[in-house]
This record gives sequence, structure tokens and C-alpha cells, in this order.
Amino acid sequence: MKQLLLGTLILVGTVVHAQLPVPALYDEWRRVTFDGVVTRVEWVNPHAYVFVDVRDPSGAVVNWAIEIGNPLELEQRGWTRTTIRIGEAVTVEAVPARGDAKRGRLSSFWKRNPRTRVFNGLPRASASESRSPTPRWPDGQMRLGPPGGRKGYWGTASVSTMKESGSTVSVRADGLLTNVSDADRVAPLQPWAKALYLYRQRTLLKDDPSARCLPPGGPRQFQTANGFQFVEQRDLGRILVLFGGGNRNWRIIYTDGRPLGQAAEAVPSYFGSSVGRWEKDTLVVESVGYNERFWMTNGGLPHTEALRLVERFSRPDLNTLRYDVTVDDPRTYTRPWRSAWTVQWVPDRDIEEFFCEENAESTFIR
Repeated sequence: MKQLLLGTLILVGTVVHAQLPVPALYDEWRRVTFDGVVTRVEWVNPHAYVFVDVRDPSGAVVNWAIEIGNPLELEQRGWTRTTIRIGEAVTVEAVPARGDAKRGRLSSFWKRNPRTRVFNGLPRASASESRSPTPRWPDGQMRLGPPGGRKGYWGTASVSTMKESGSTVSVRADGLLTNVSDADRVAPLQPWAKALYLYRQRTLLKDDPSARCLPPGGPRQFQTANGFQFVEQRDLGRILVLFGGGNRNWRIIYTDGRPLGQAAEAVPSYFGSSVGRWEKDTLVVESVGYNERFWMTNGGLPHTEALRLVERFSRPDLNTLRYDVTVDDPRTYTRPWRSAWTVQWVPDRDIEEFFCEENAESTFIR
């Protein structure tokens, strides 16, 4: 079989801790490419794996665990649990784990007989409904959920990390800055907050609470994989926000006219205390009462219990949700600042079952 082209196979066994952010778990500066034979397929969430027997330079056979992604997203891209079968000869290119773990994150996958590229990273095209009108209630008010008699939910955000609107700073999809010296351009951080943000960046986001399945509070809730949906309970004067990702939590936005109150009066929580009002076709939500146990974005932006958010939700058409948030935390930032992105509608589907906890954990005890 072909030997490793890049990197080195490590023979020493270890226990791999799966609940780590991708930058802390995988060494992005390395690549390994090898031929092998599939021994097992674990089609579980949040991460599916293909296990491959590979012969190292000494002739010994070692088993690699290759993370291929979230099964829910893989199915949208054309994968199924039978795309790769046990016993098939394959060629794998992957980003190896840090340390001595025999584990990698998939870059490319080929079947060898005949040679066929199985994965190219491109999602299947879907029929666009972007020109369909904004759905409305009988009284003309905009709906945040599906049109009457249909189903659907909000899926992929246009960005996966958060920075101040208008900033041209280069931030990777996983939240890491391309150049850490650009930290001042991400948001107007106080000196202590900048120091903490830089520490999180330089330690490769290893302490990210979401990697330990804690709720993605604040704006991050609308950048989390597997989507969310609004349940408008107009007779009760509230809107439920149900999350399909993270730890599958929920949030309540009260629209019954109650006052917001003060942060000091609220019991600090991951999603805060929220009240909303309609300004024509925009839902304006003010929230206080946040705890300090979450990161506002995957890059590690900090906050304190003084955090106050003003969120604006609008829907120019069926397929698009516009999200605009103003962050006001005078203990953390030198001034209020805003960020905005859009989220794509997933029509005629329900949010699928997803668990944050690593279901394949036991497979990495060597």
C-alpha cells in the first residue's frame, strides 16, 4: 500500500478527548494521505467516523479514525451510511489530530476500485424559494415560521463567526483570526477583554464552553449548526425559539408588553430575559440578565453580566431571515457595536434529532 505522504503514523495508543474545538483537536498545518481498508463506519452525531486499517512503514497495521462530519449535513451533501462500506479499499487525505492519536479530519476521500472521488464538499443544489413572498398571518403581520399548513426551519447562517459590521478583518470560519494582531478590529474591546480574547485565540479556542455542550448564548445561538425555529404563541404573548443544535435548548421572547427590567433584577442565564415588540415588519428584542459562562461567538469574544442586546429580526422574503444585533456591555467594550448576518430557510423539513455529546467517544480508547 501507499505510505504516508505527509506526516507520520504514530503507534503509541492514547485516549483521545473528542469534546474539543476543531482548532485545538486537529493540527491544520499538517496533512496525511494514505491507502487503507475500511473496517467500520460509525454513523452517529455530532460526528460520523470511518475507521481505516493502514499499513505503516514497518509493515504493522494501525487503525485510523477519520471524522467525516455531522451526519445531518452529510446527508444533505449526498452521503449515506452505506456510501462507504466495510472492506472497501480507499485513499484518504486528512488533517491529523494533535499529539499521538491515530485520528484525522477528512479532507478528501476516494474509492480505489475503480478510483472514484466520494466526497467533494459541495452540498446538493436545492430549489430556491428566495423570490417567494414573506409569509404573513391573516392580520398581515409577518410570520417568523413557515407559511400556514407547511413546515420548515432556519438553517445555515451566512457567517459562522461574529465581528463588528464594516470590519474587514480576516477571521476564519472556526473563529480564529488570520493575524492575532488584528484583535482591535474585531470589536472595540476594553484592555482586559482584549487580553482574554487573545488568550483564547492563542490557545486555539480550547476552553470553548460550546465544545463541552453548554448552551450557545447570545448572538451565537443564531450561528449554530442544525438550525432553529420560531414558535409564535400569539395568544400567550410570547415567541419560543427552539434550537436544533448545541444542547437543543430553547428561549422565550415575551411580546405581551411587559417591561424589560434591569439586569440586576434577573437571574443570570445563557439566553437572558427577553421582551420583544413589532416595528412594522421588524421584531425588535431587548435582552438583559446574561451569565458569563458562554462565548458570544466561536472566536471567544467575552462579555460580563452587564451585557445588553438589542436584536432585530426581519424577513424580506420566504427564504431569508435578517439578523442585526447591537452589543452594549460597558464593562467589556469601549462603546456599543453591532453585527449582522442572514440565515437561510430550510423548507418542508423538520429539525432532525441531534445530540451534542460525542456518541463515538468509546471508539477512541486504544
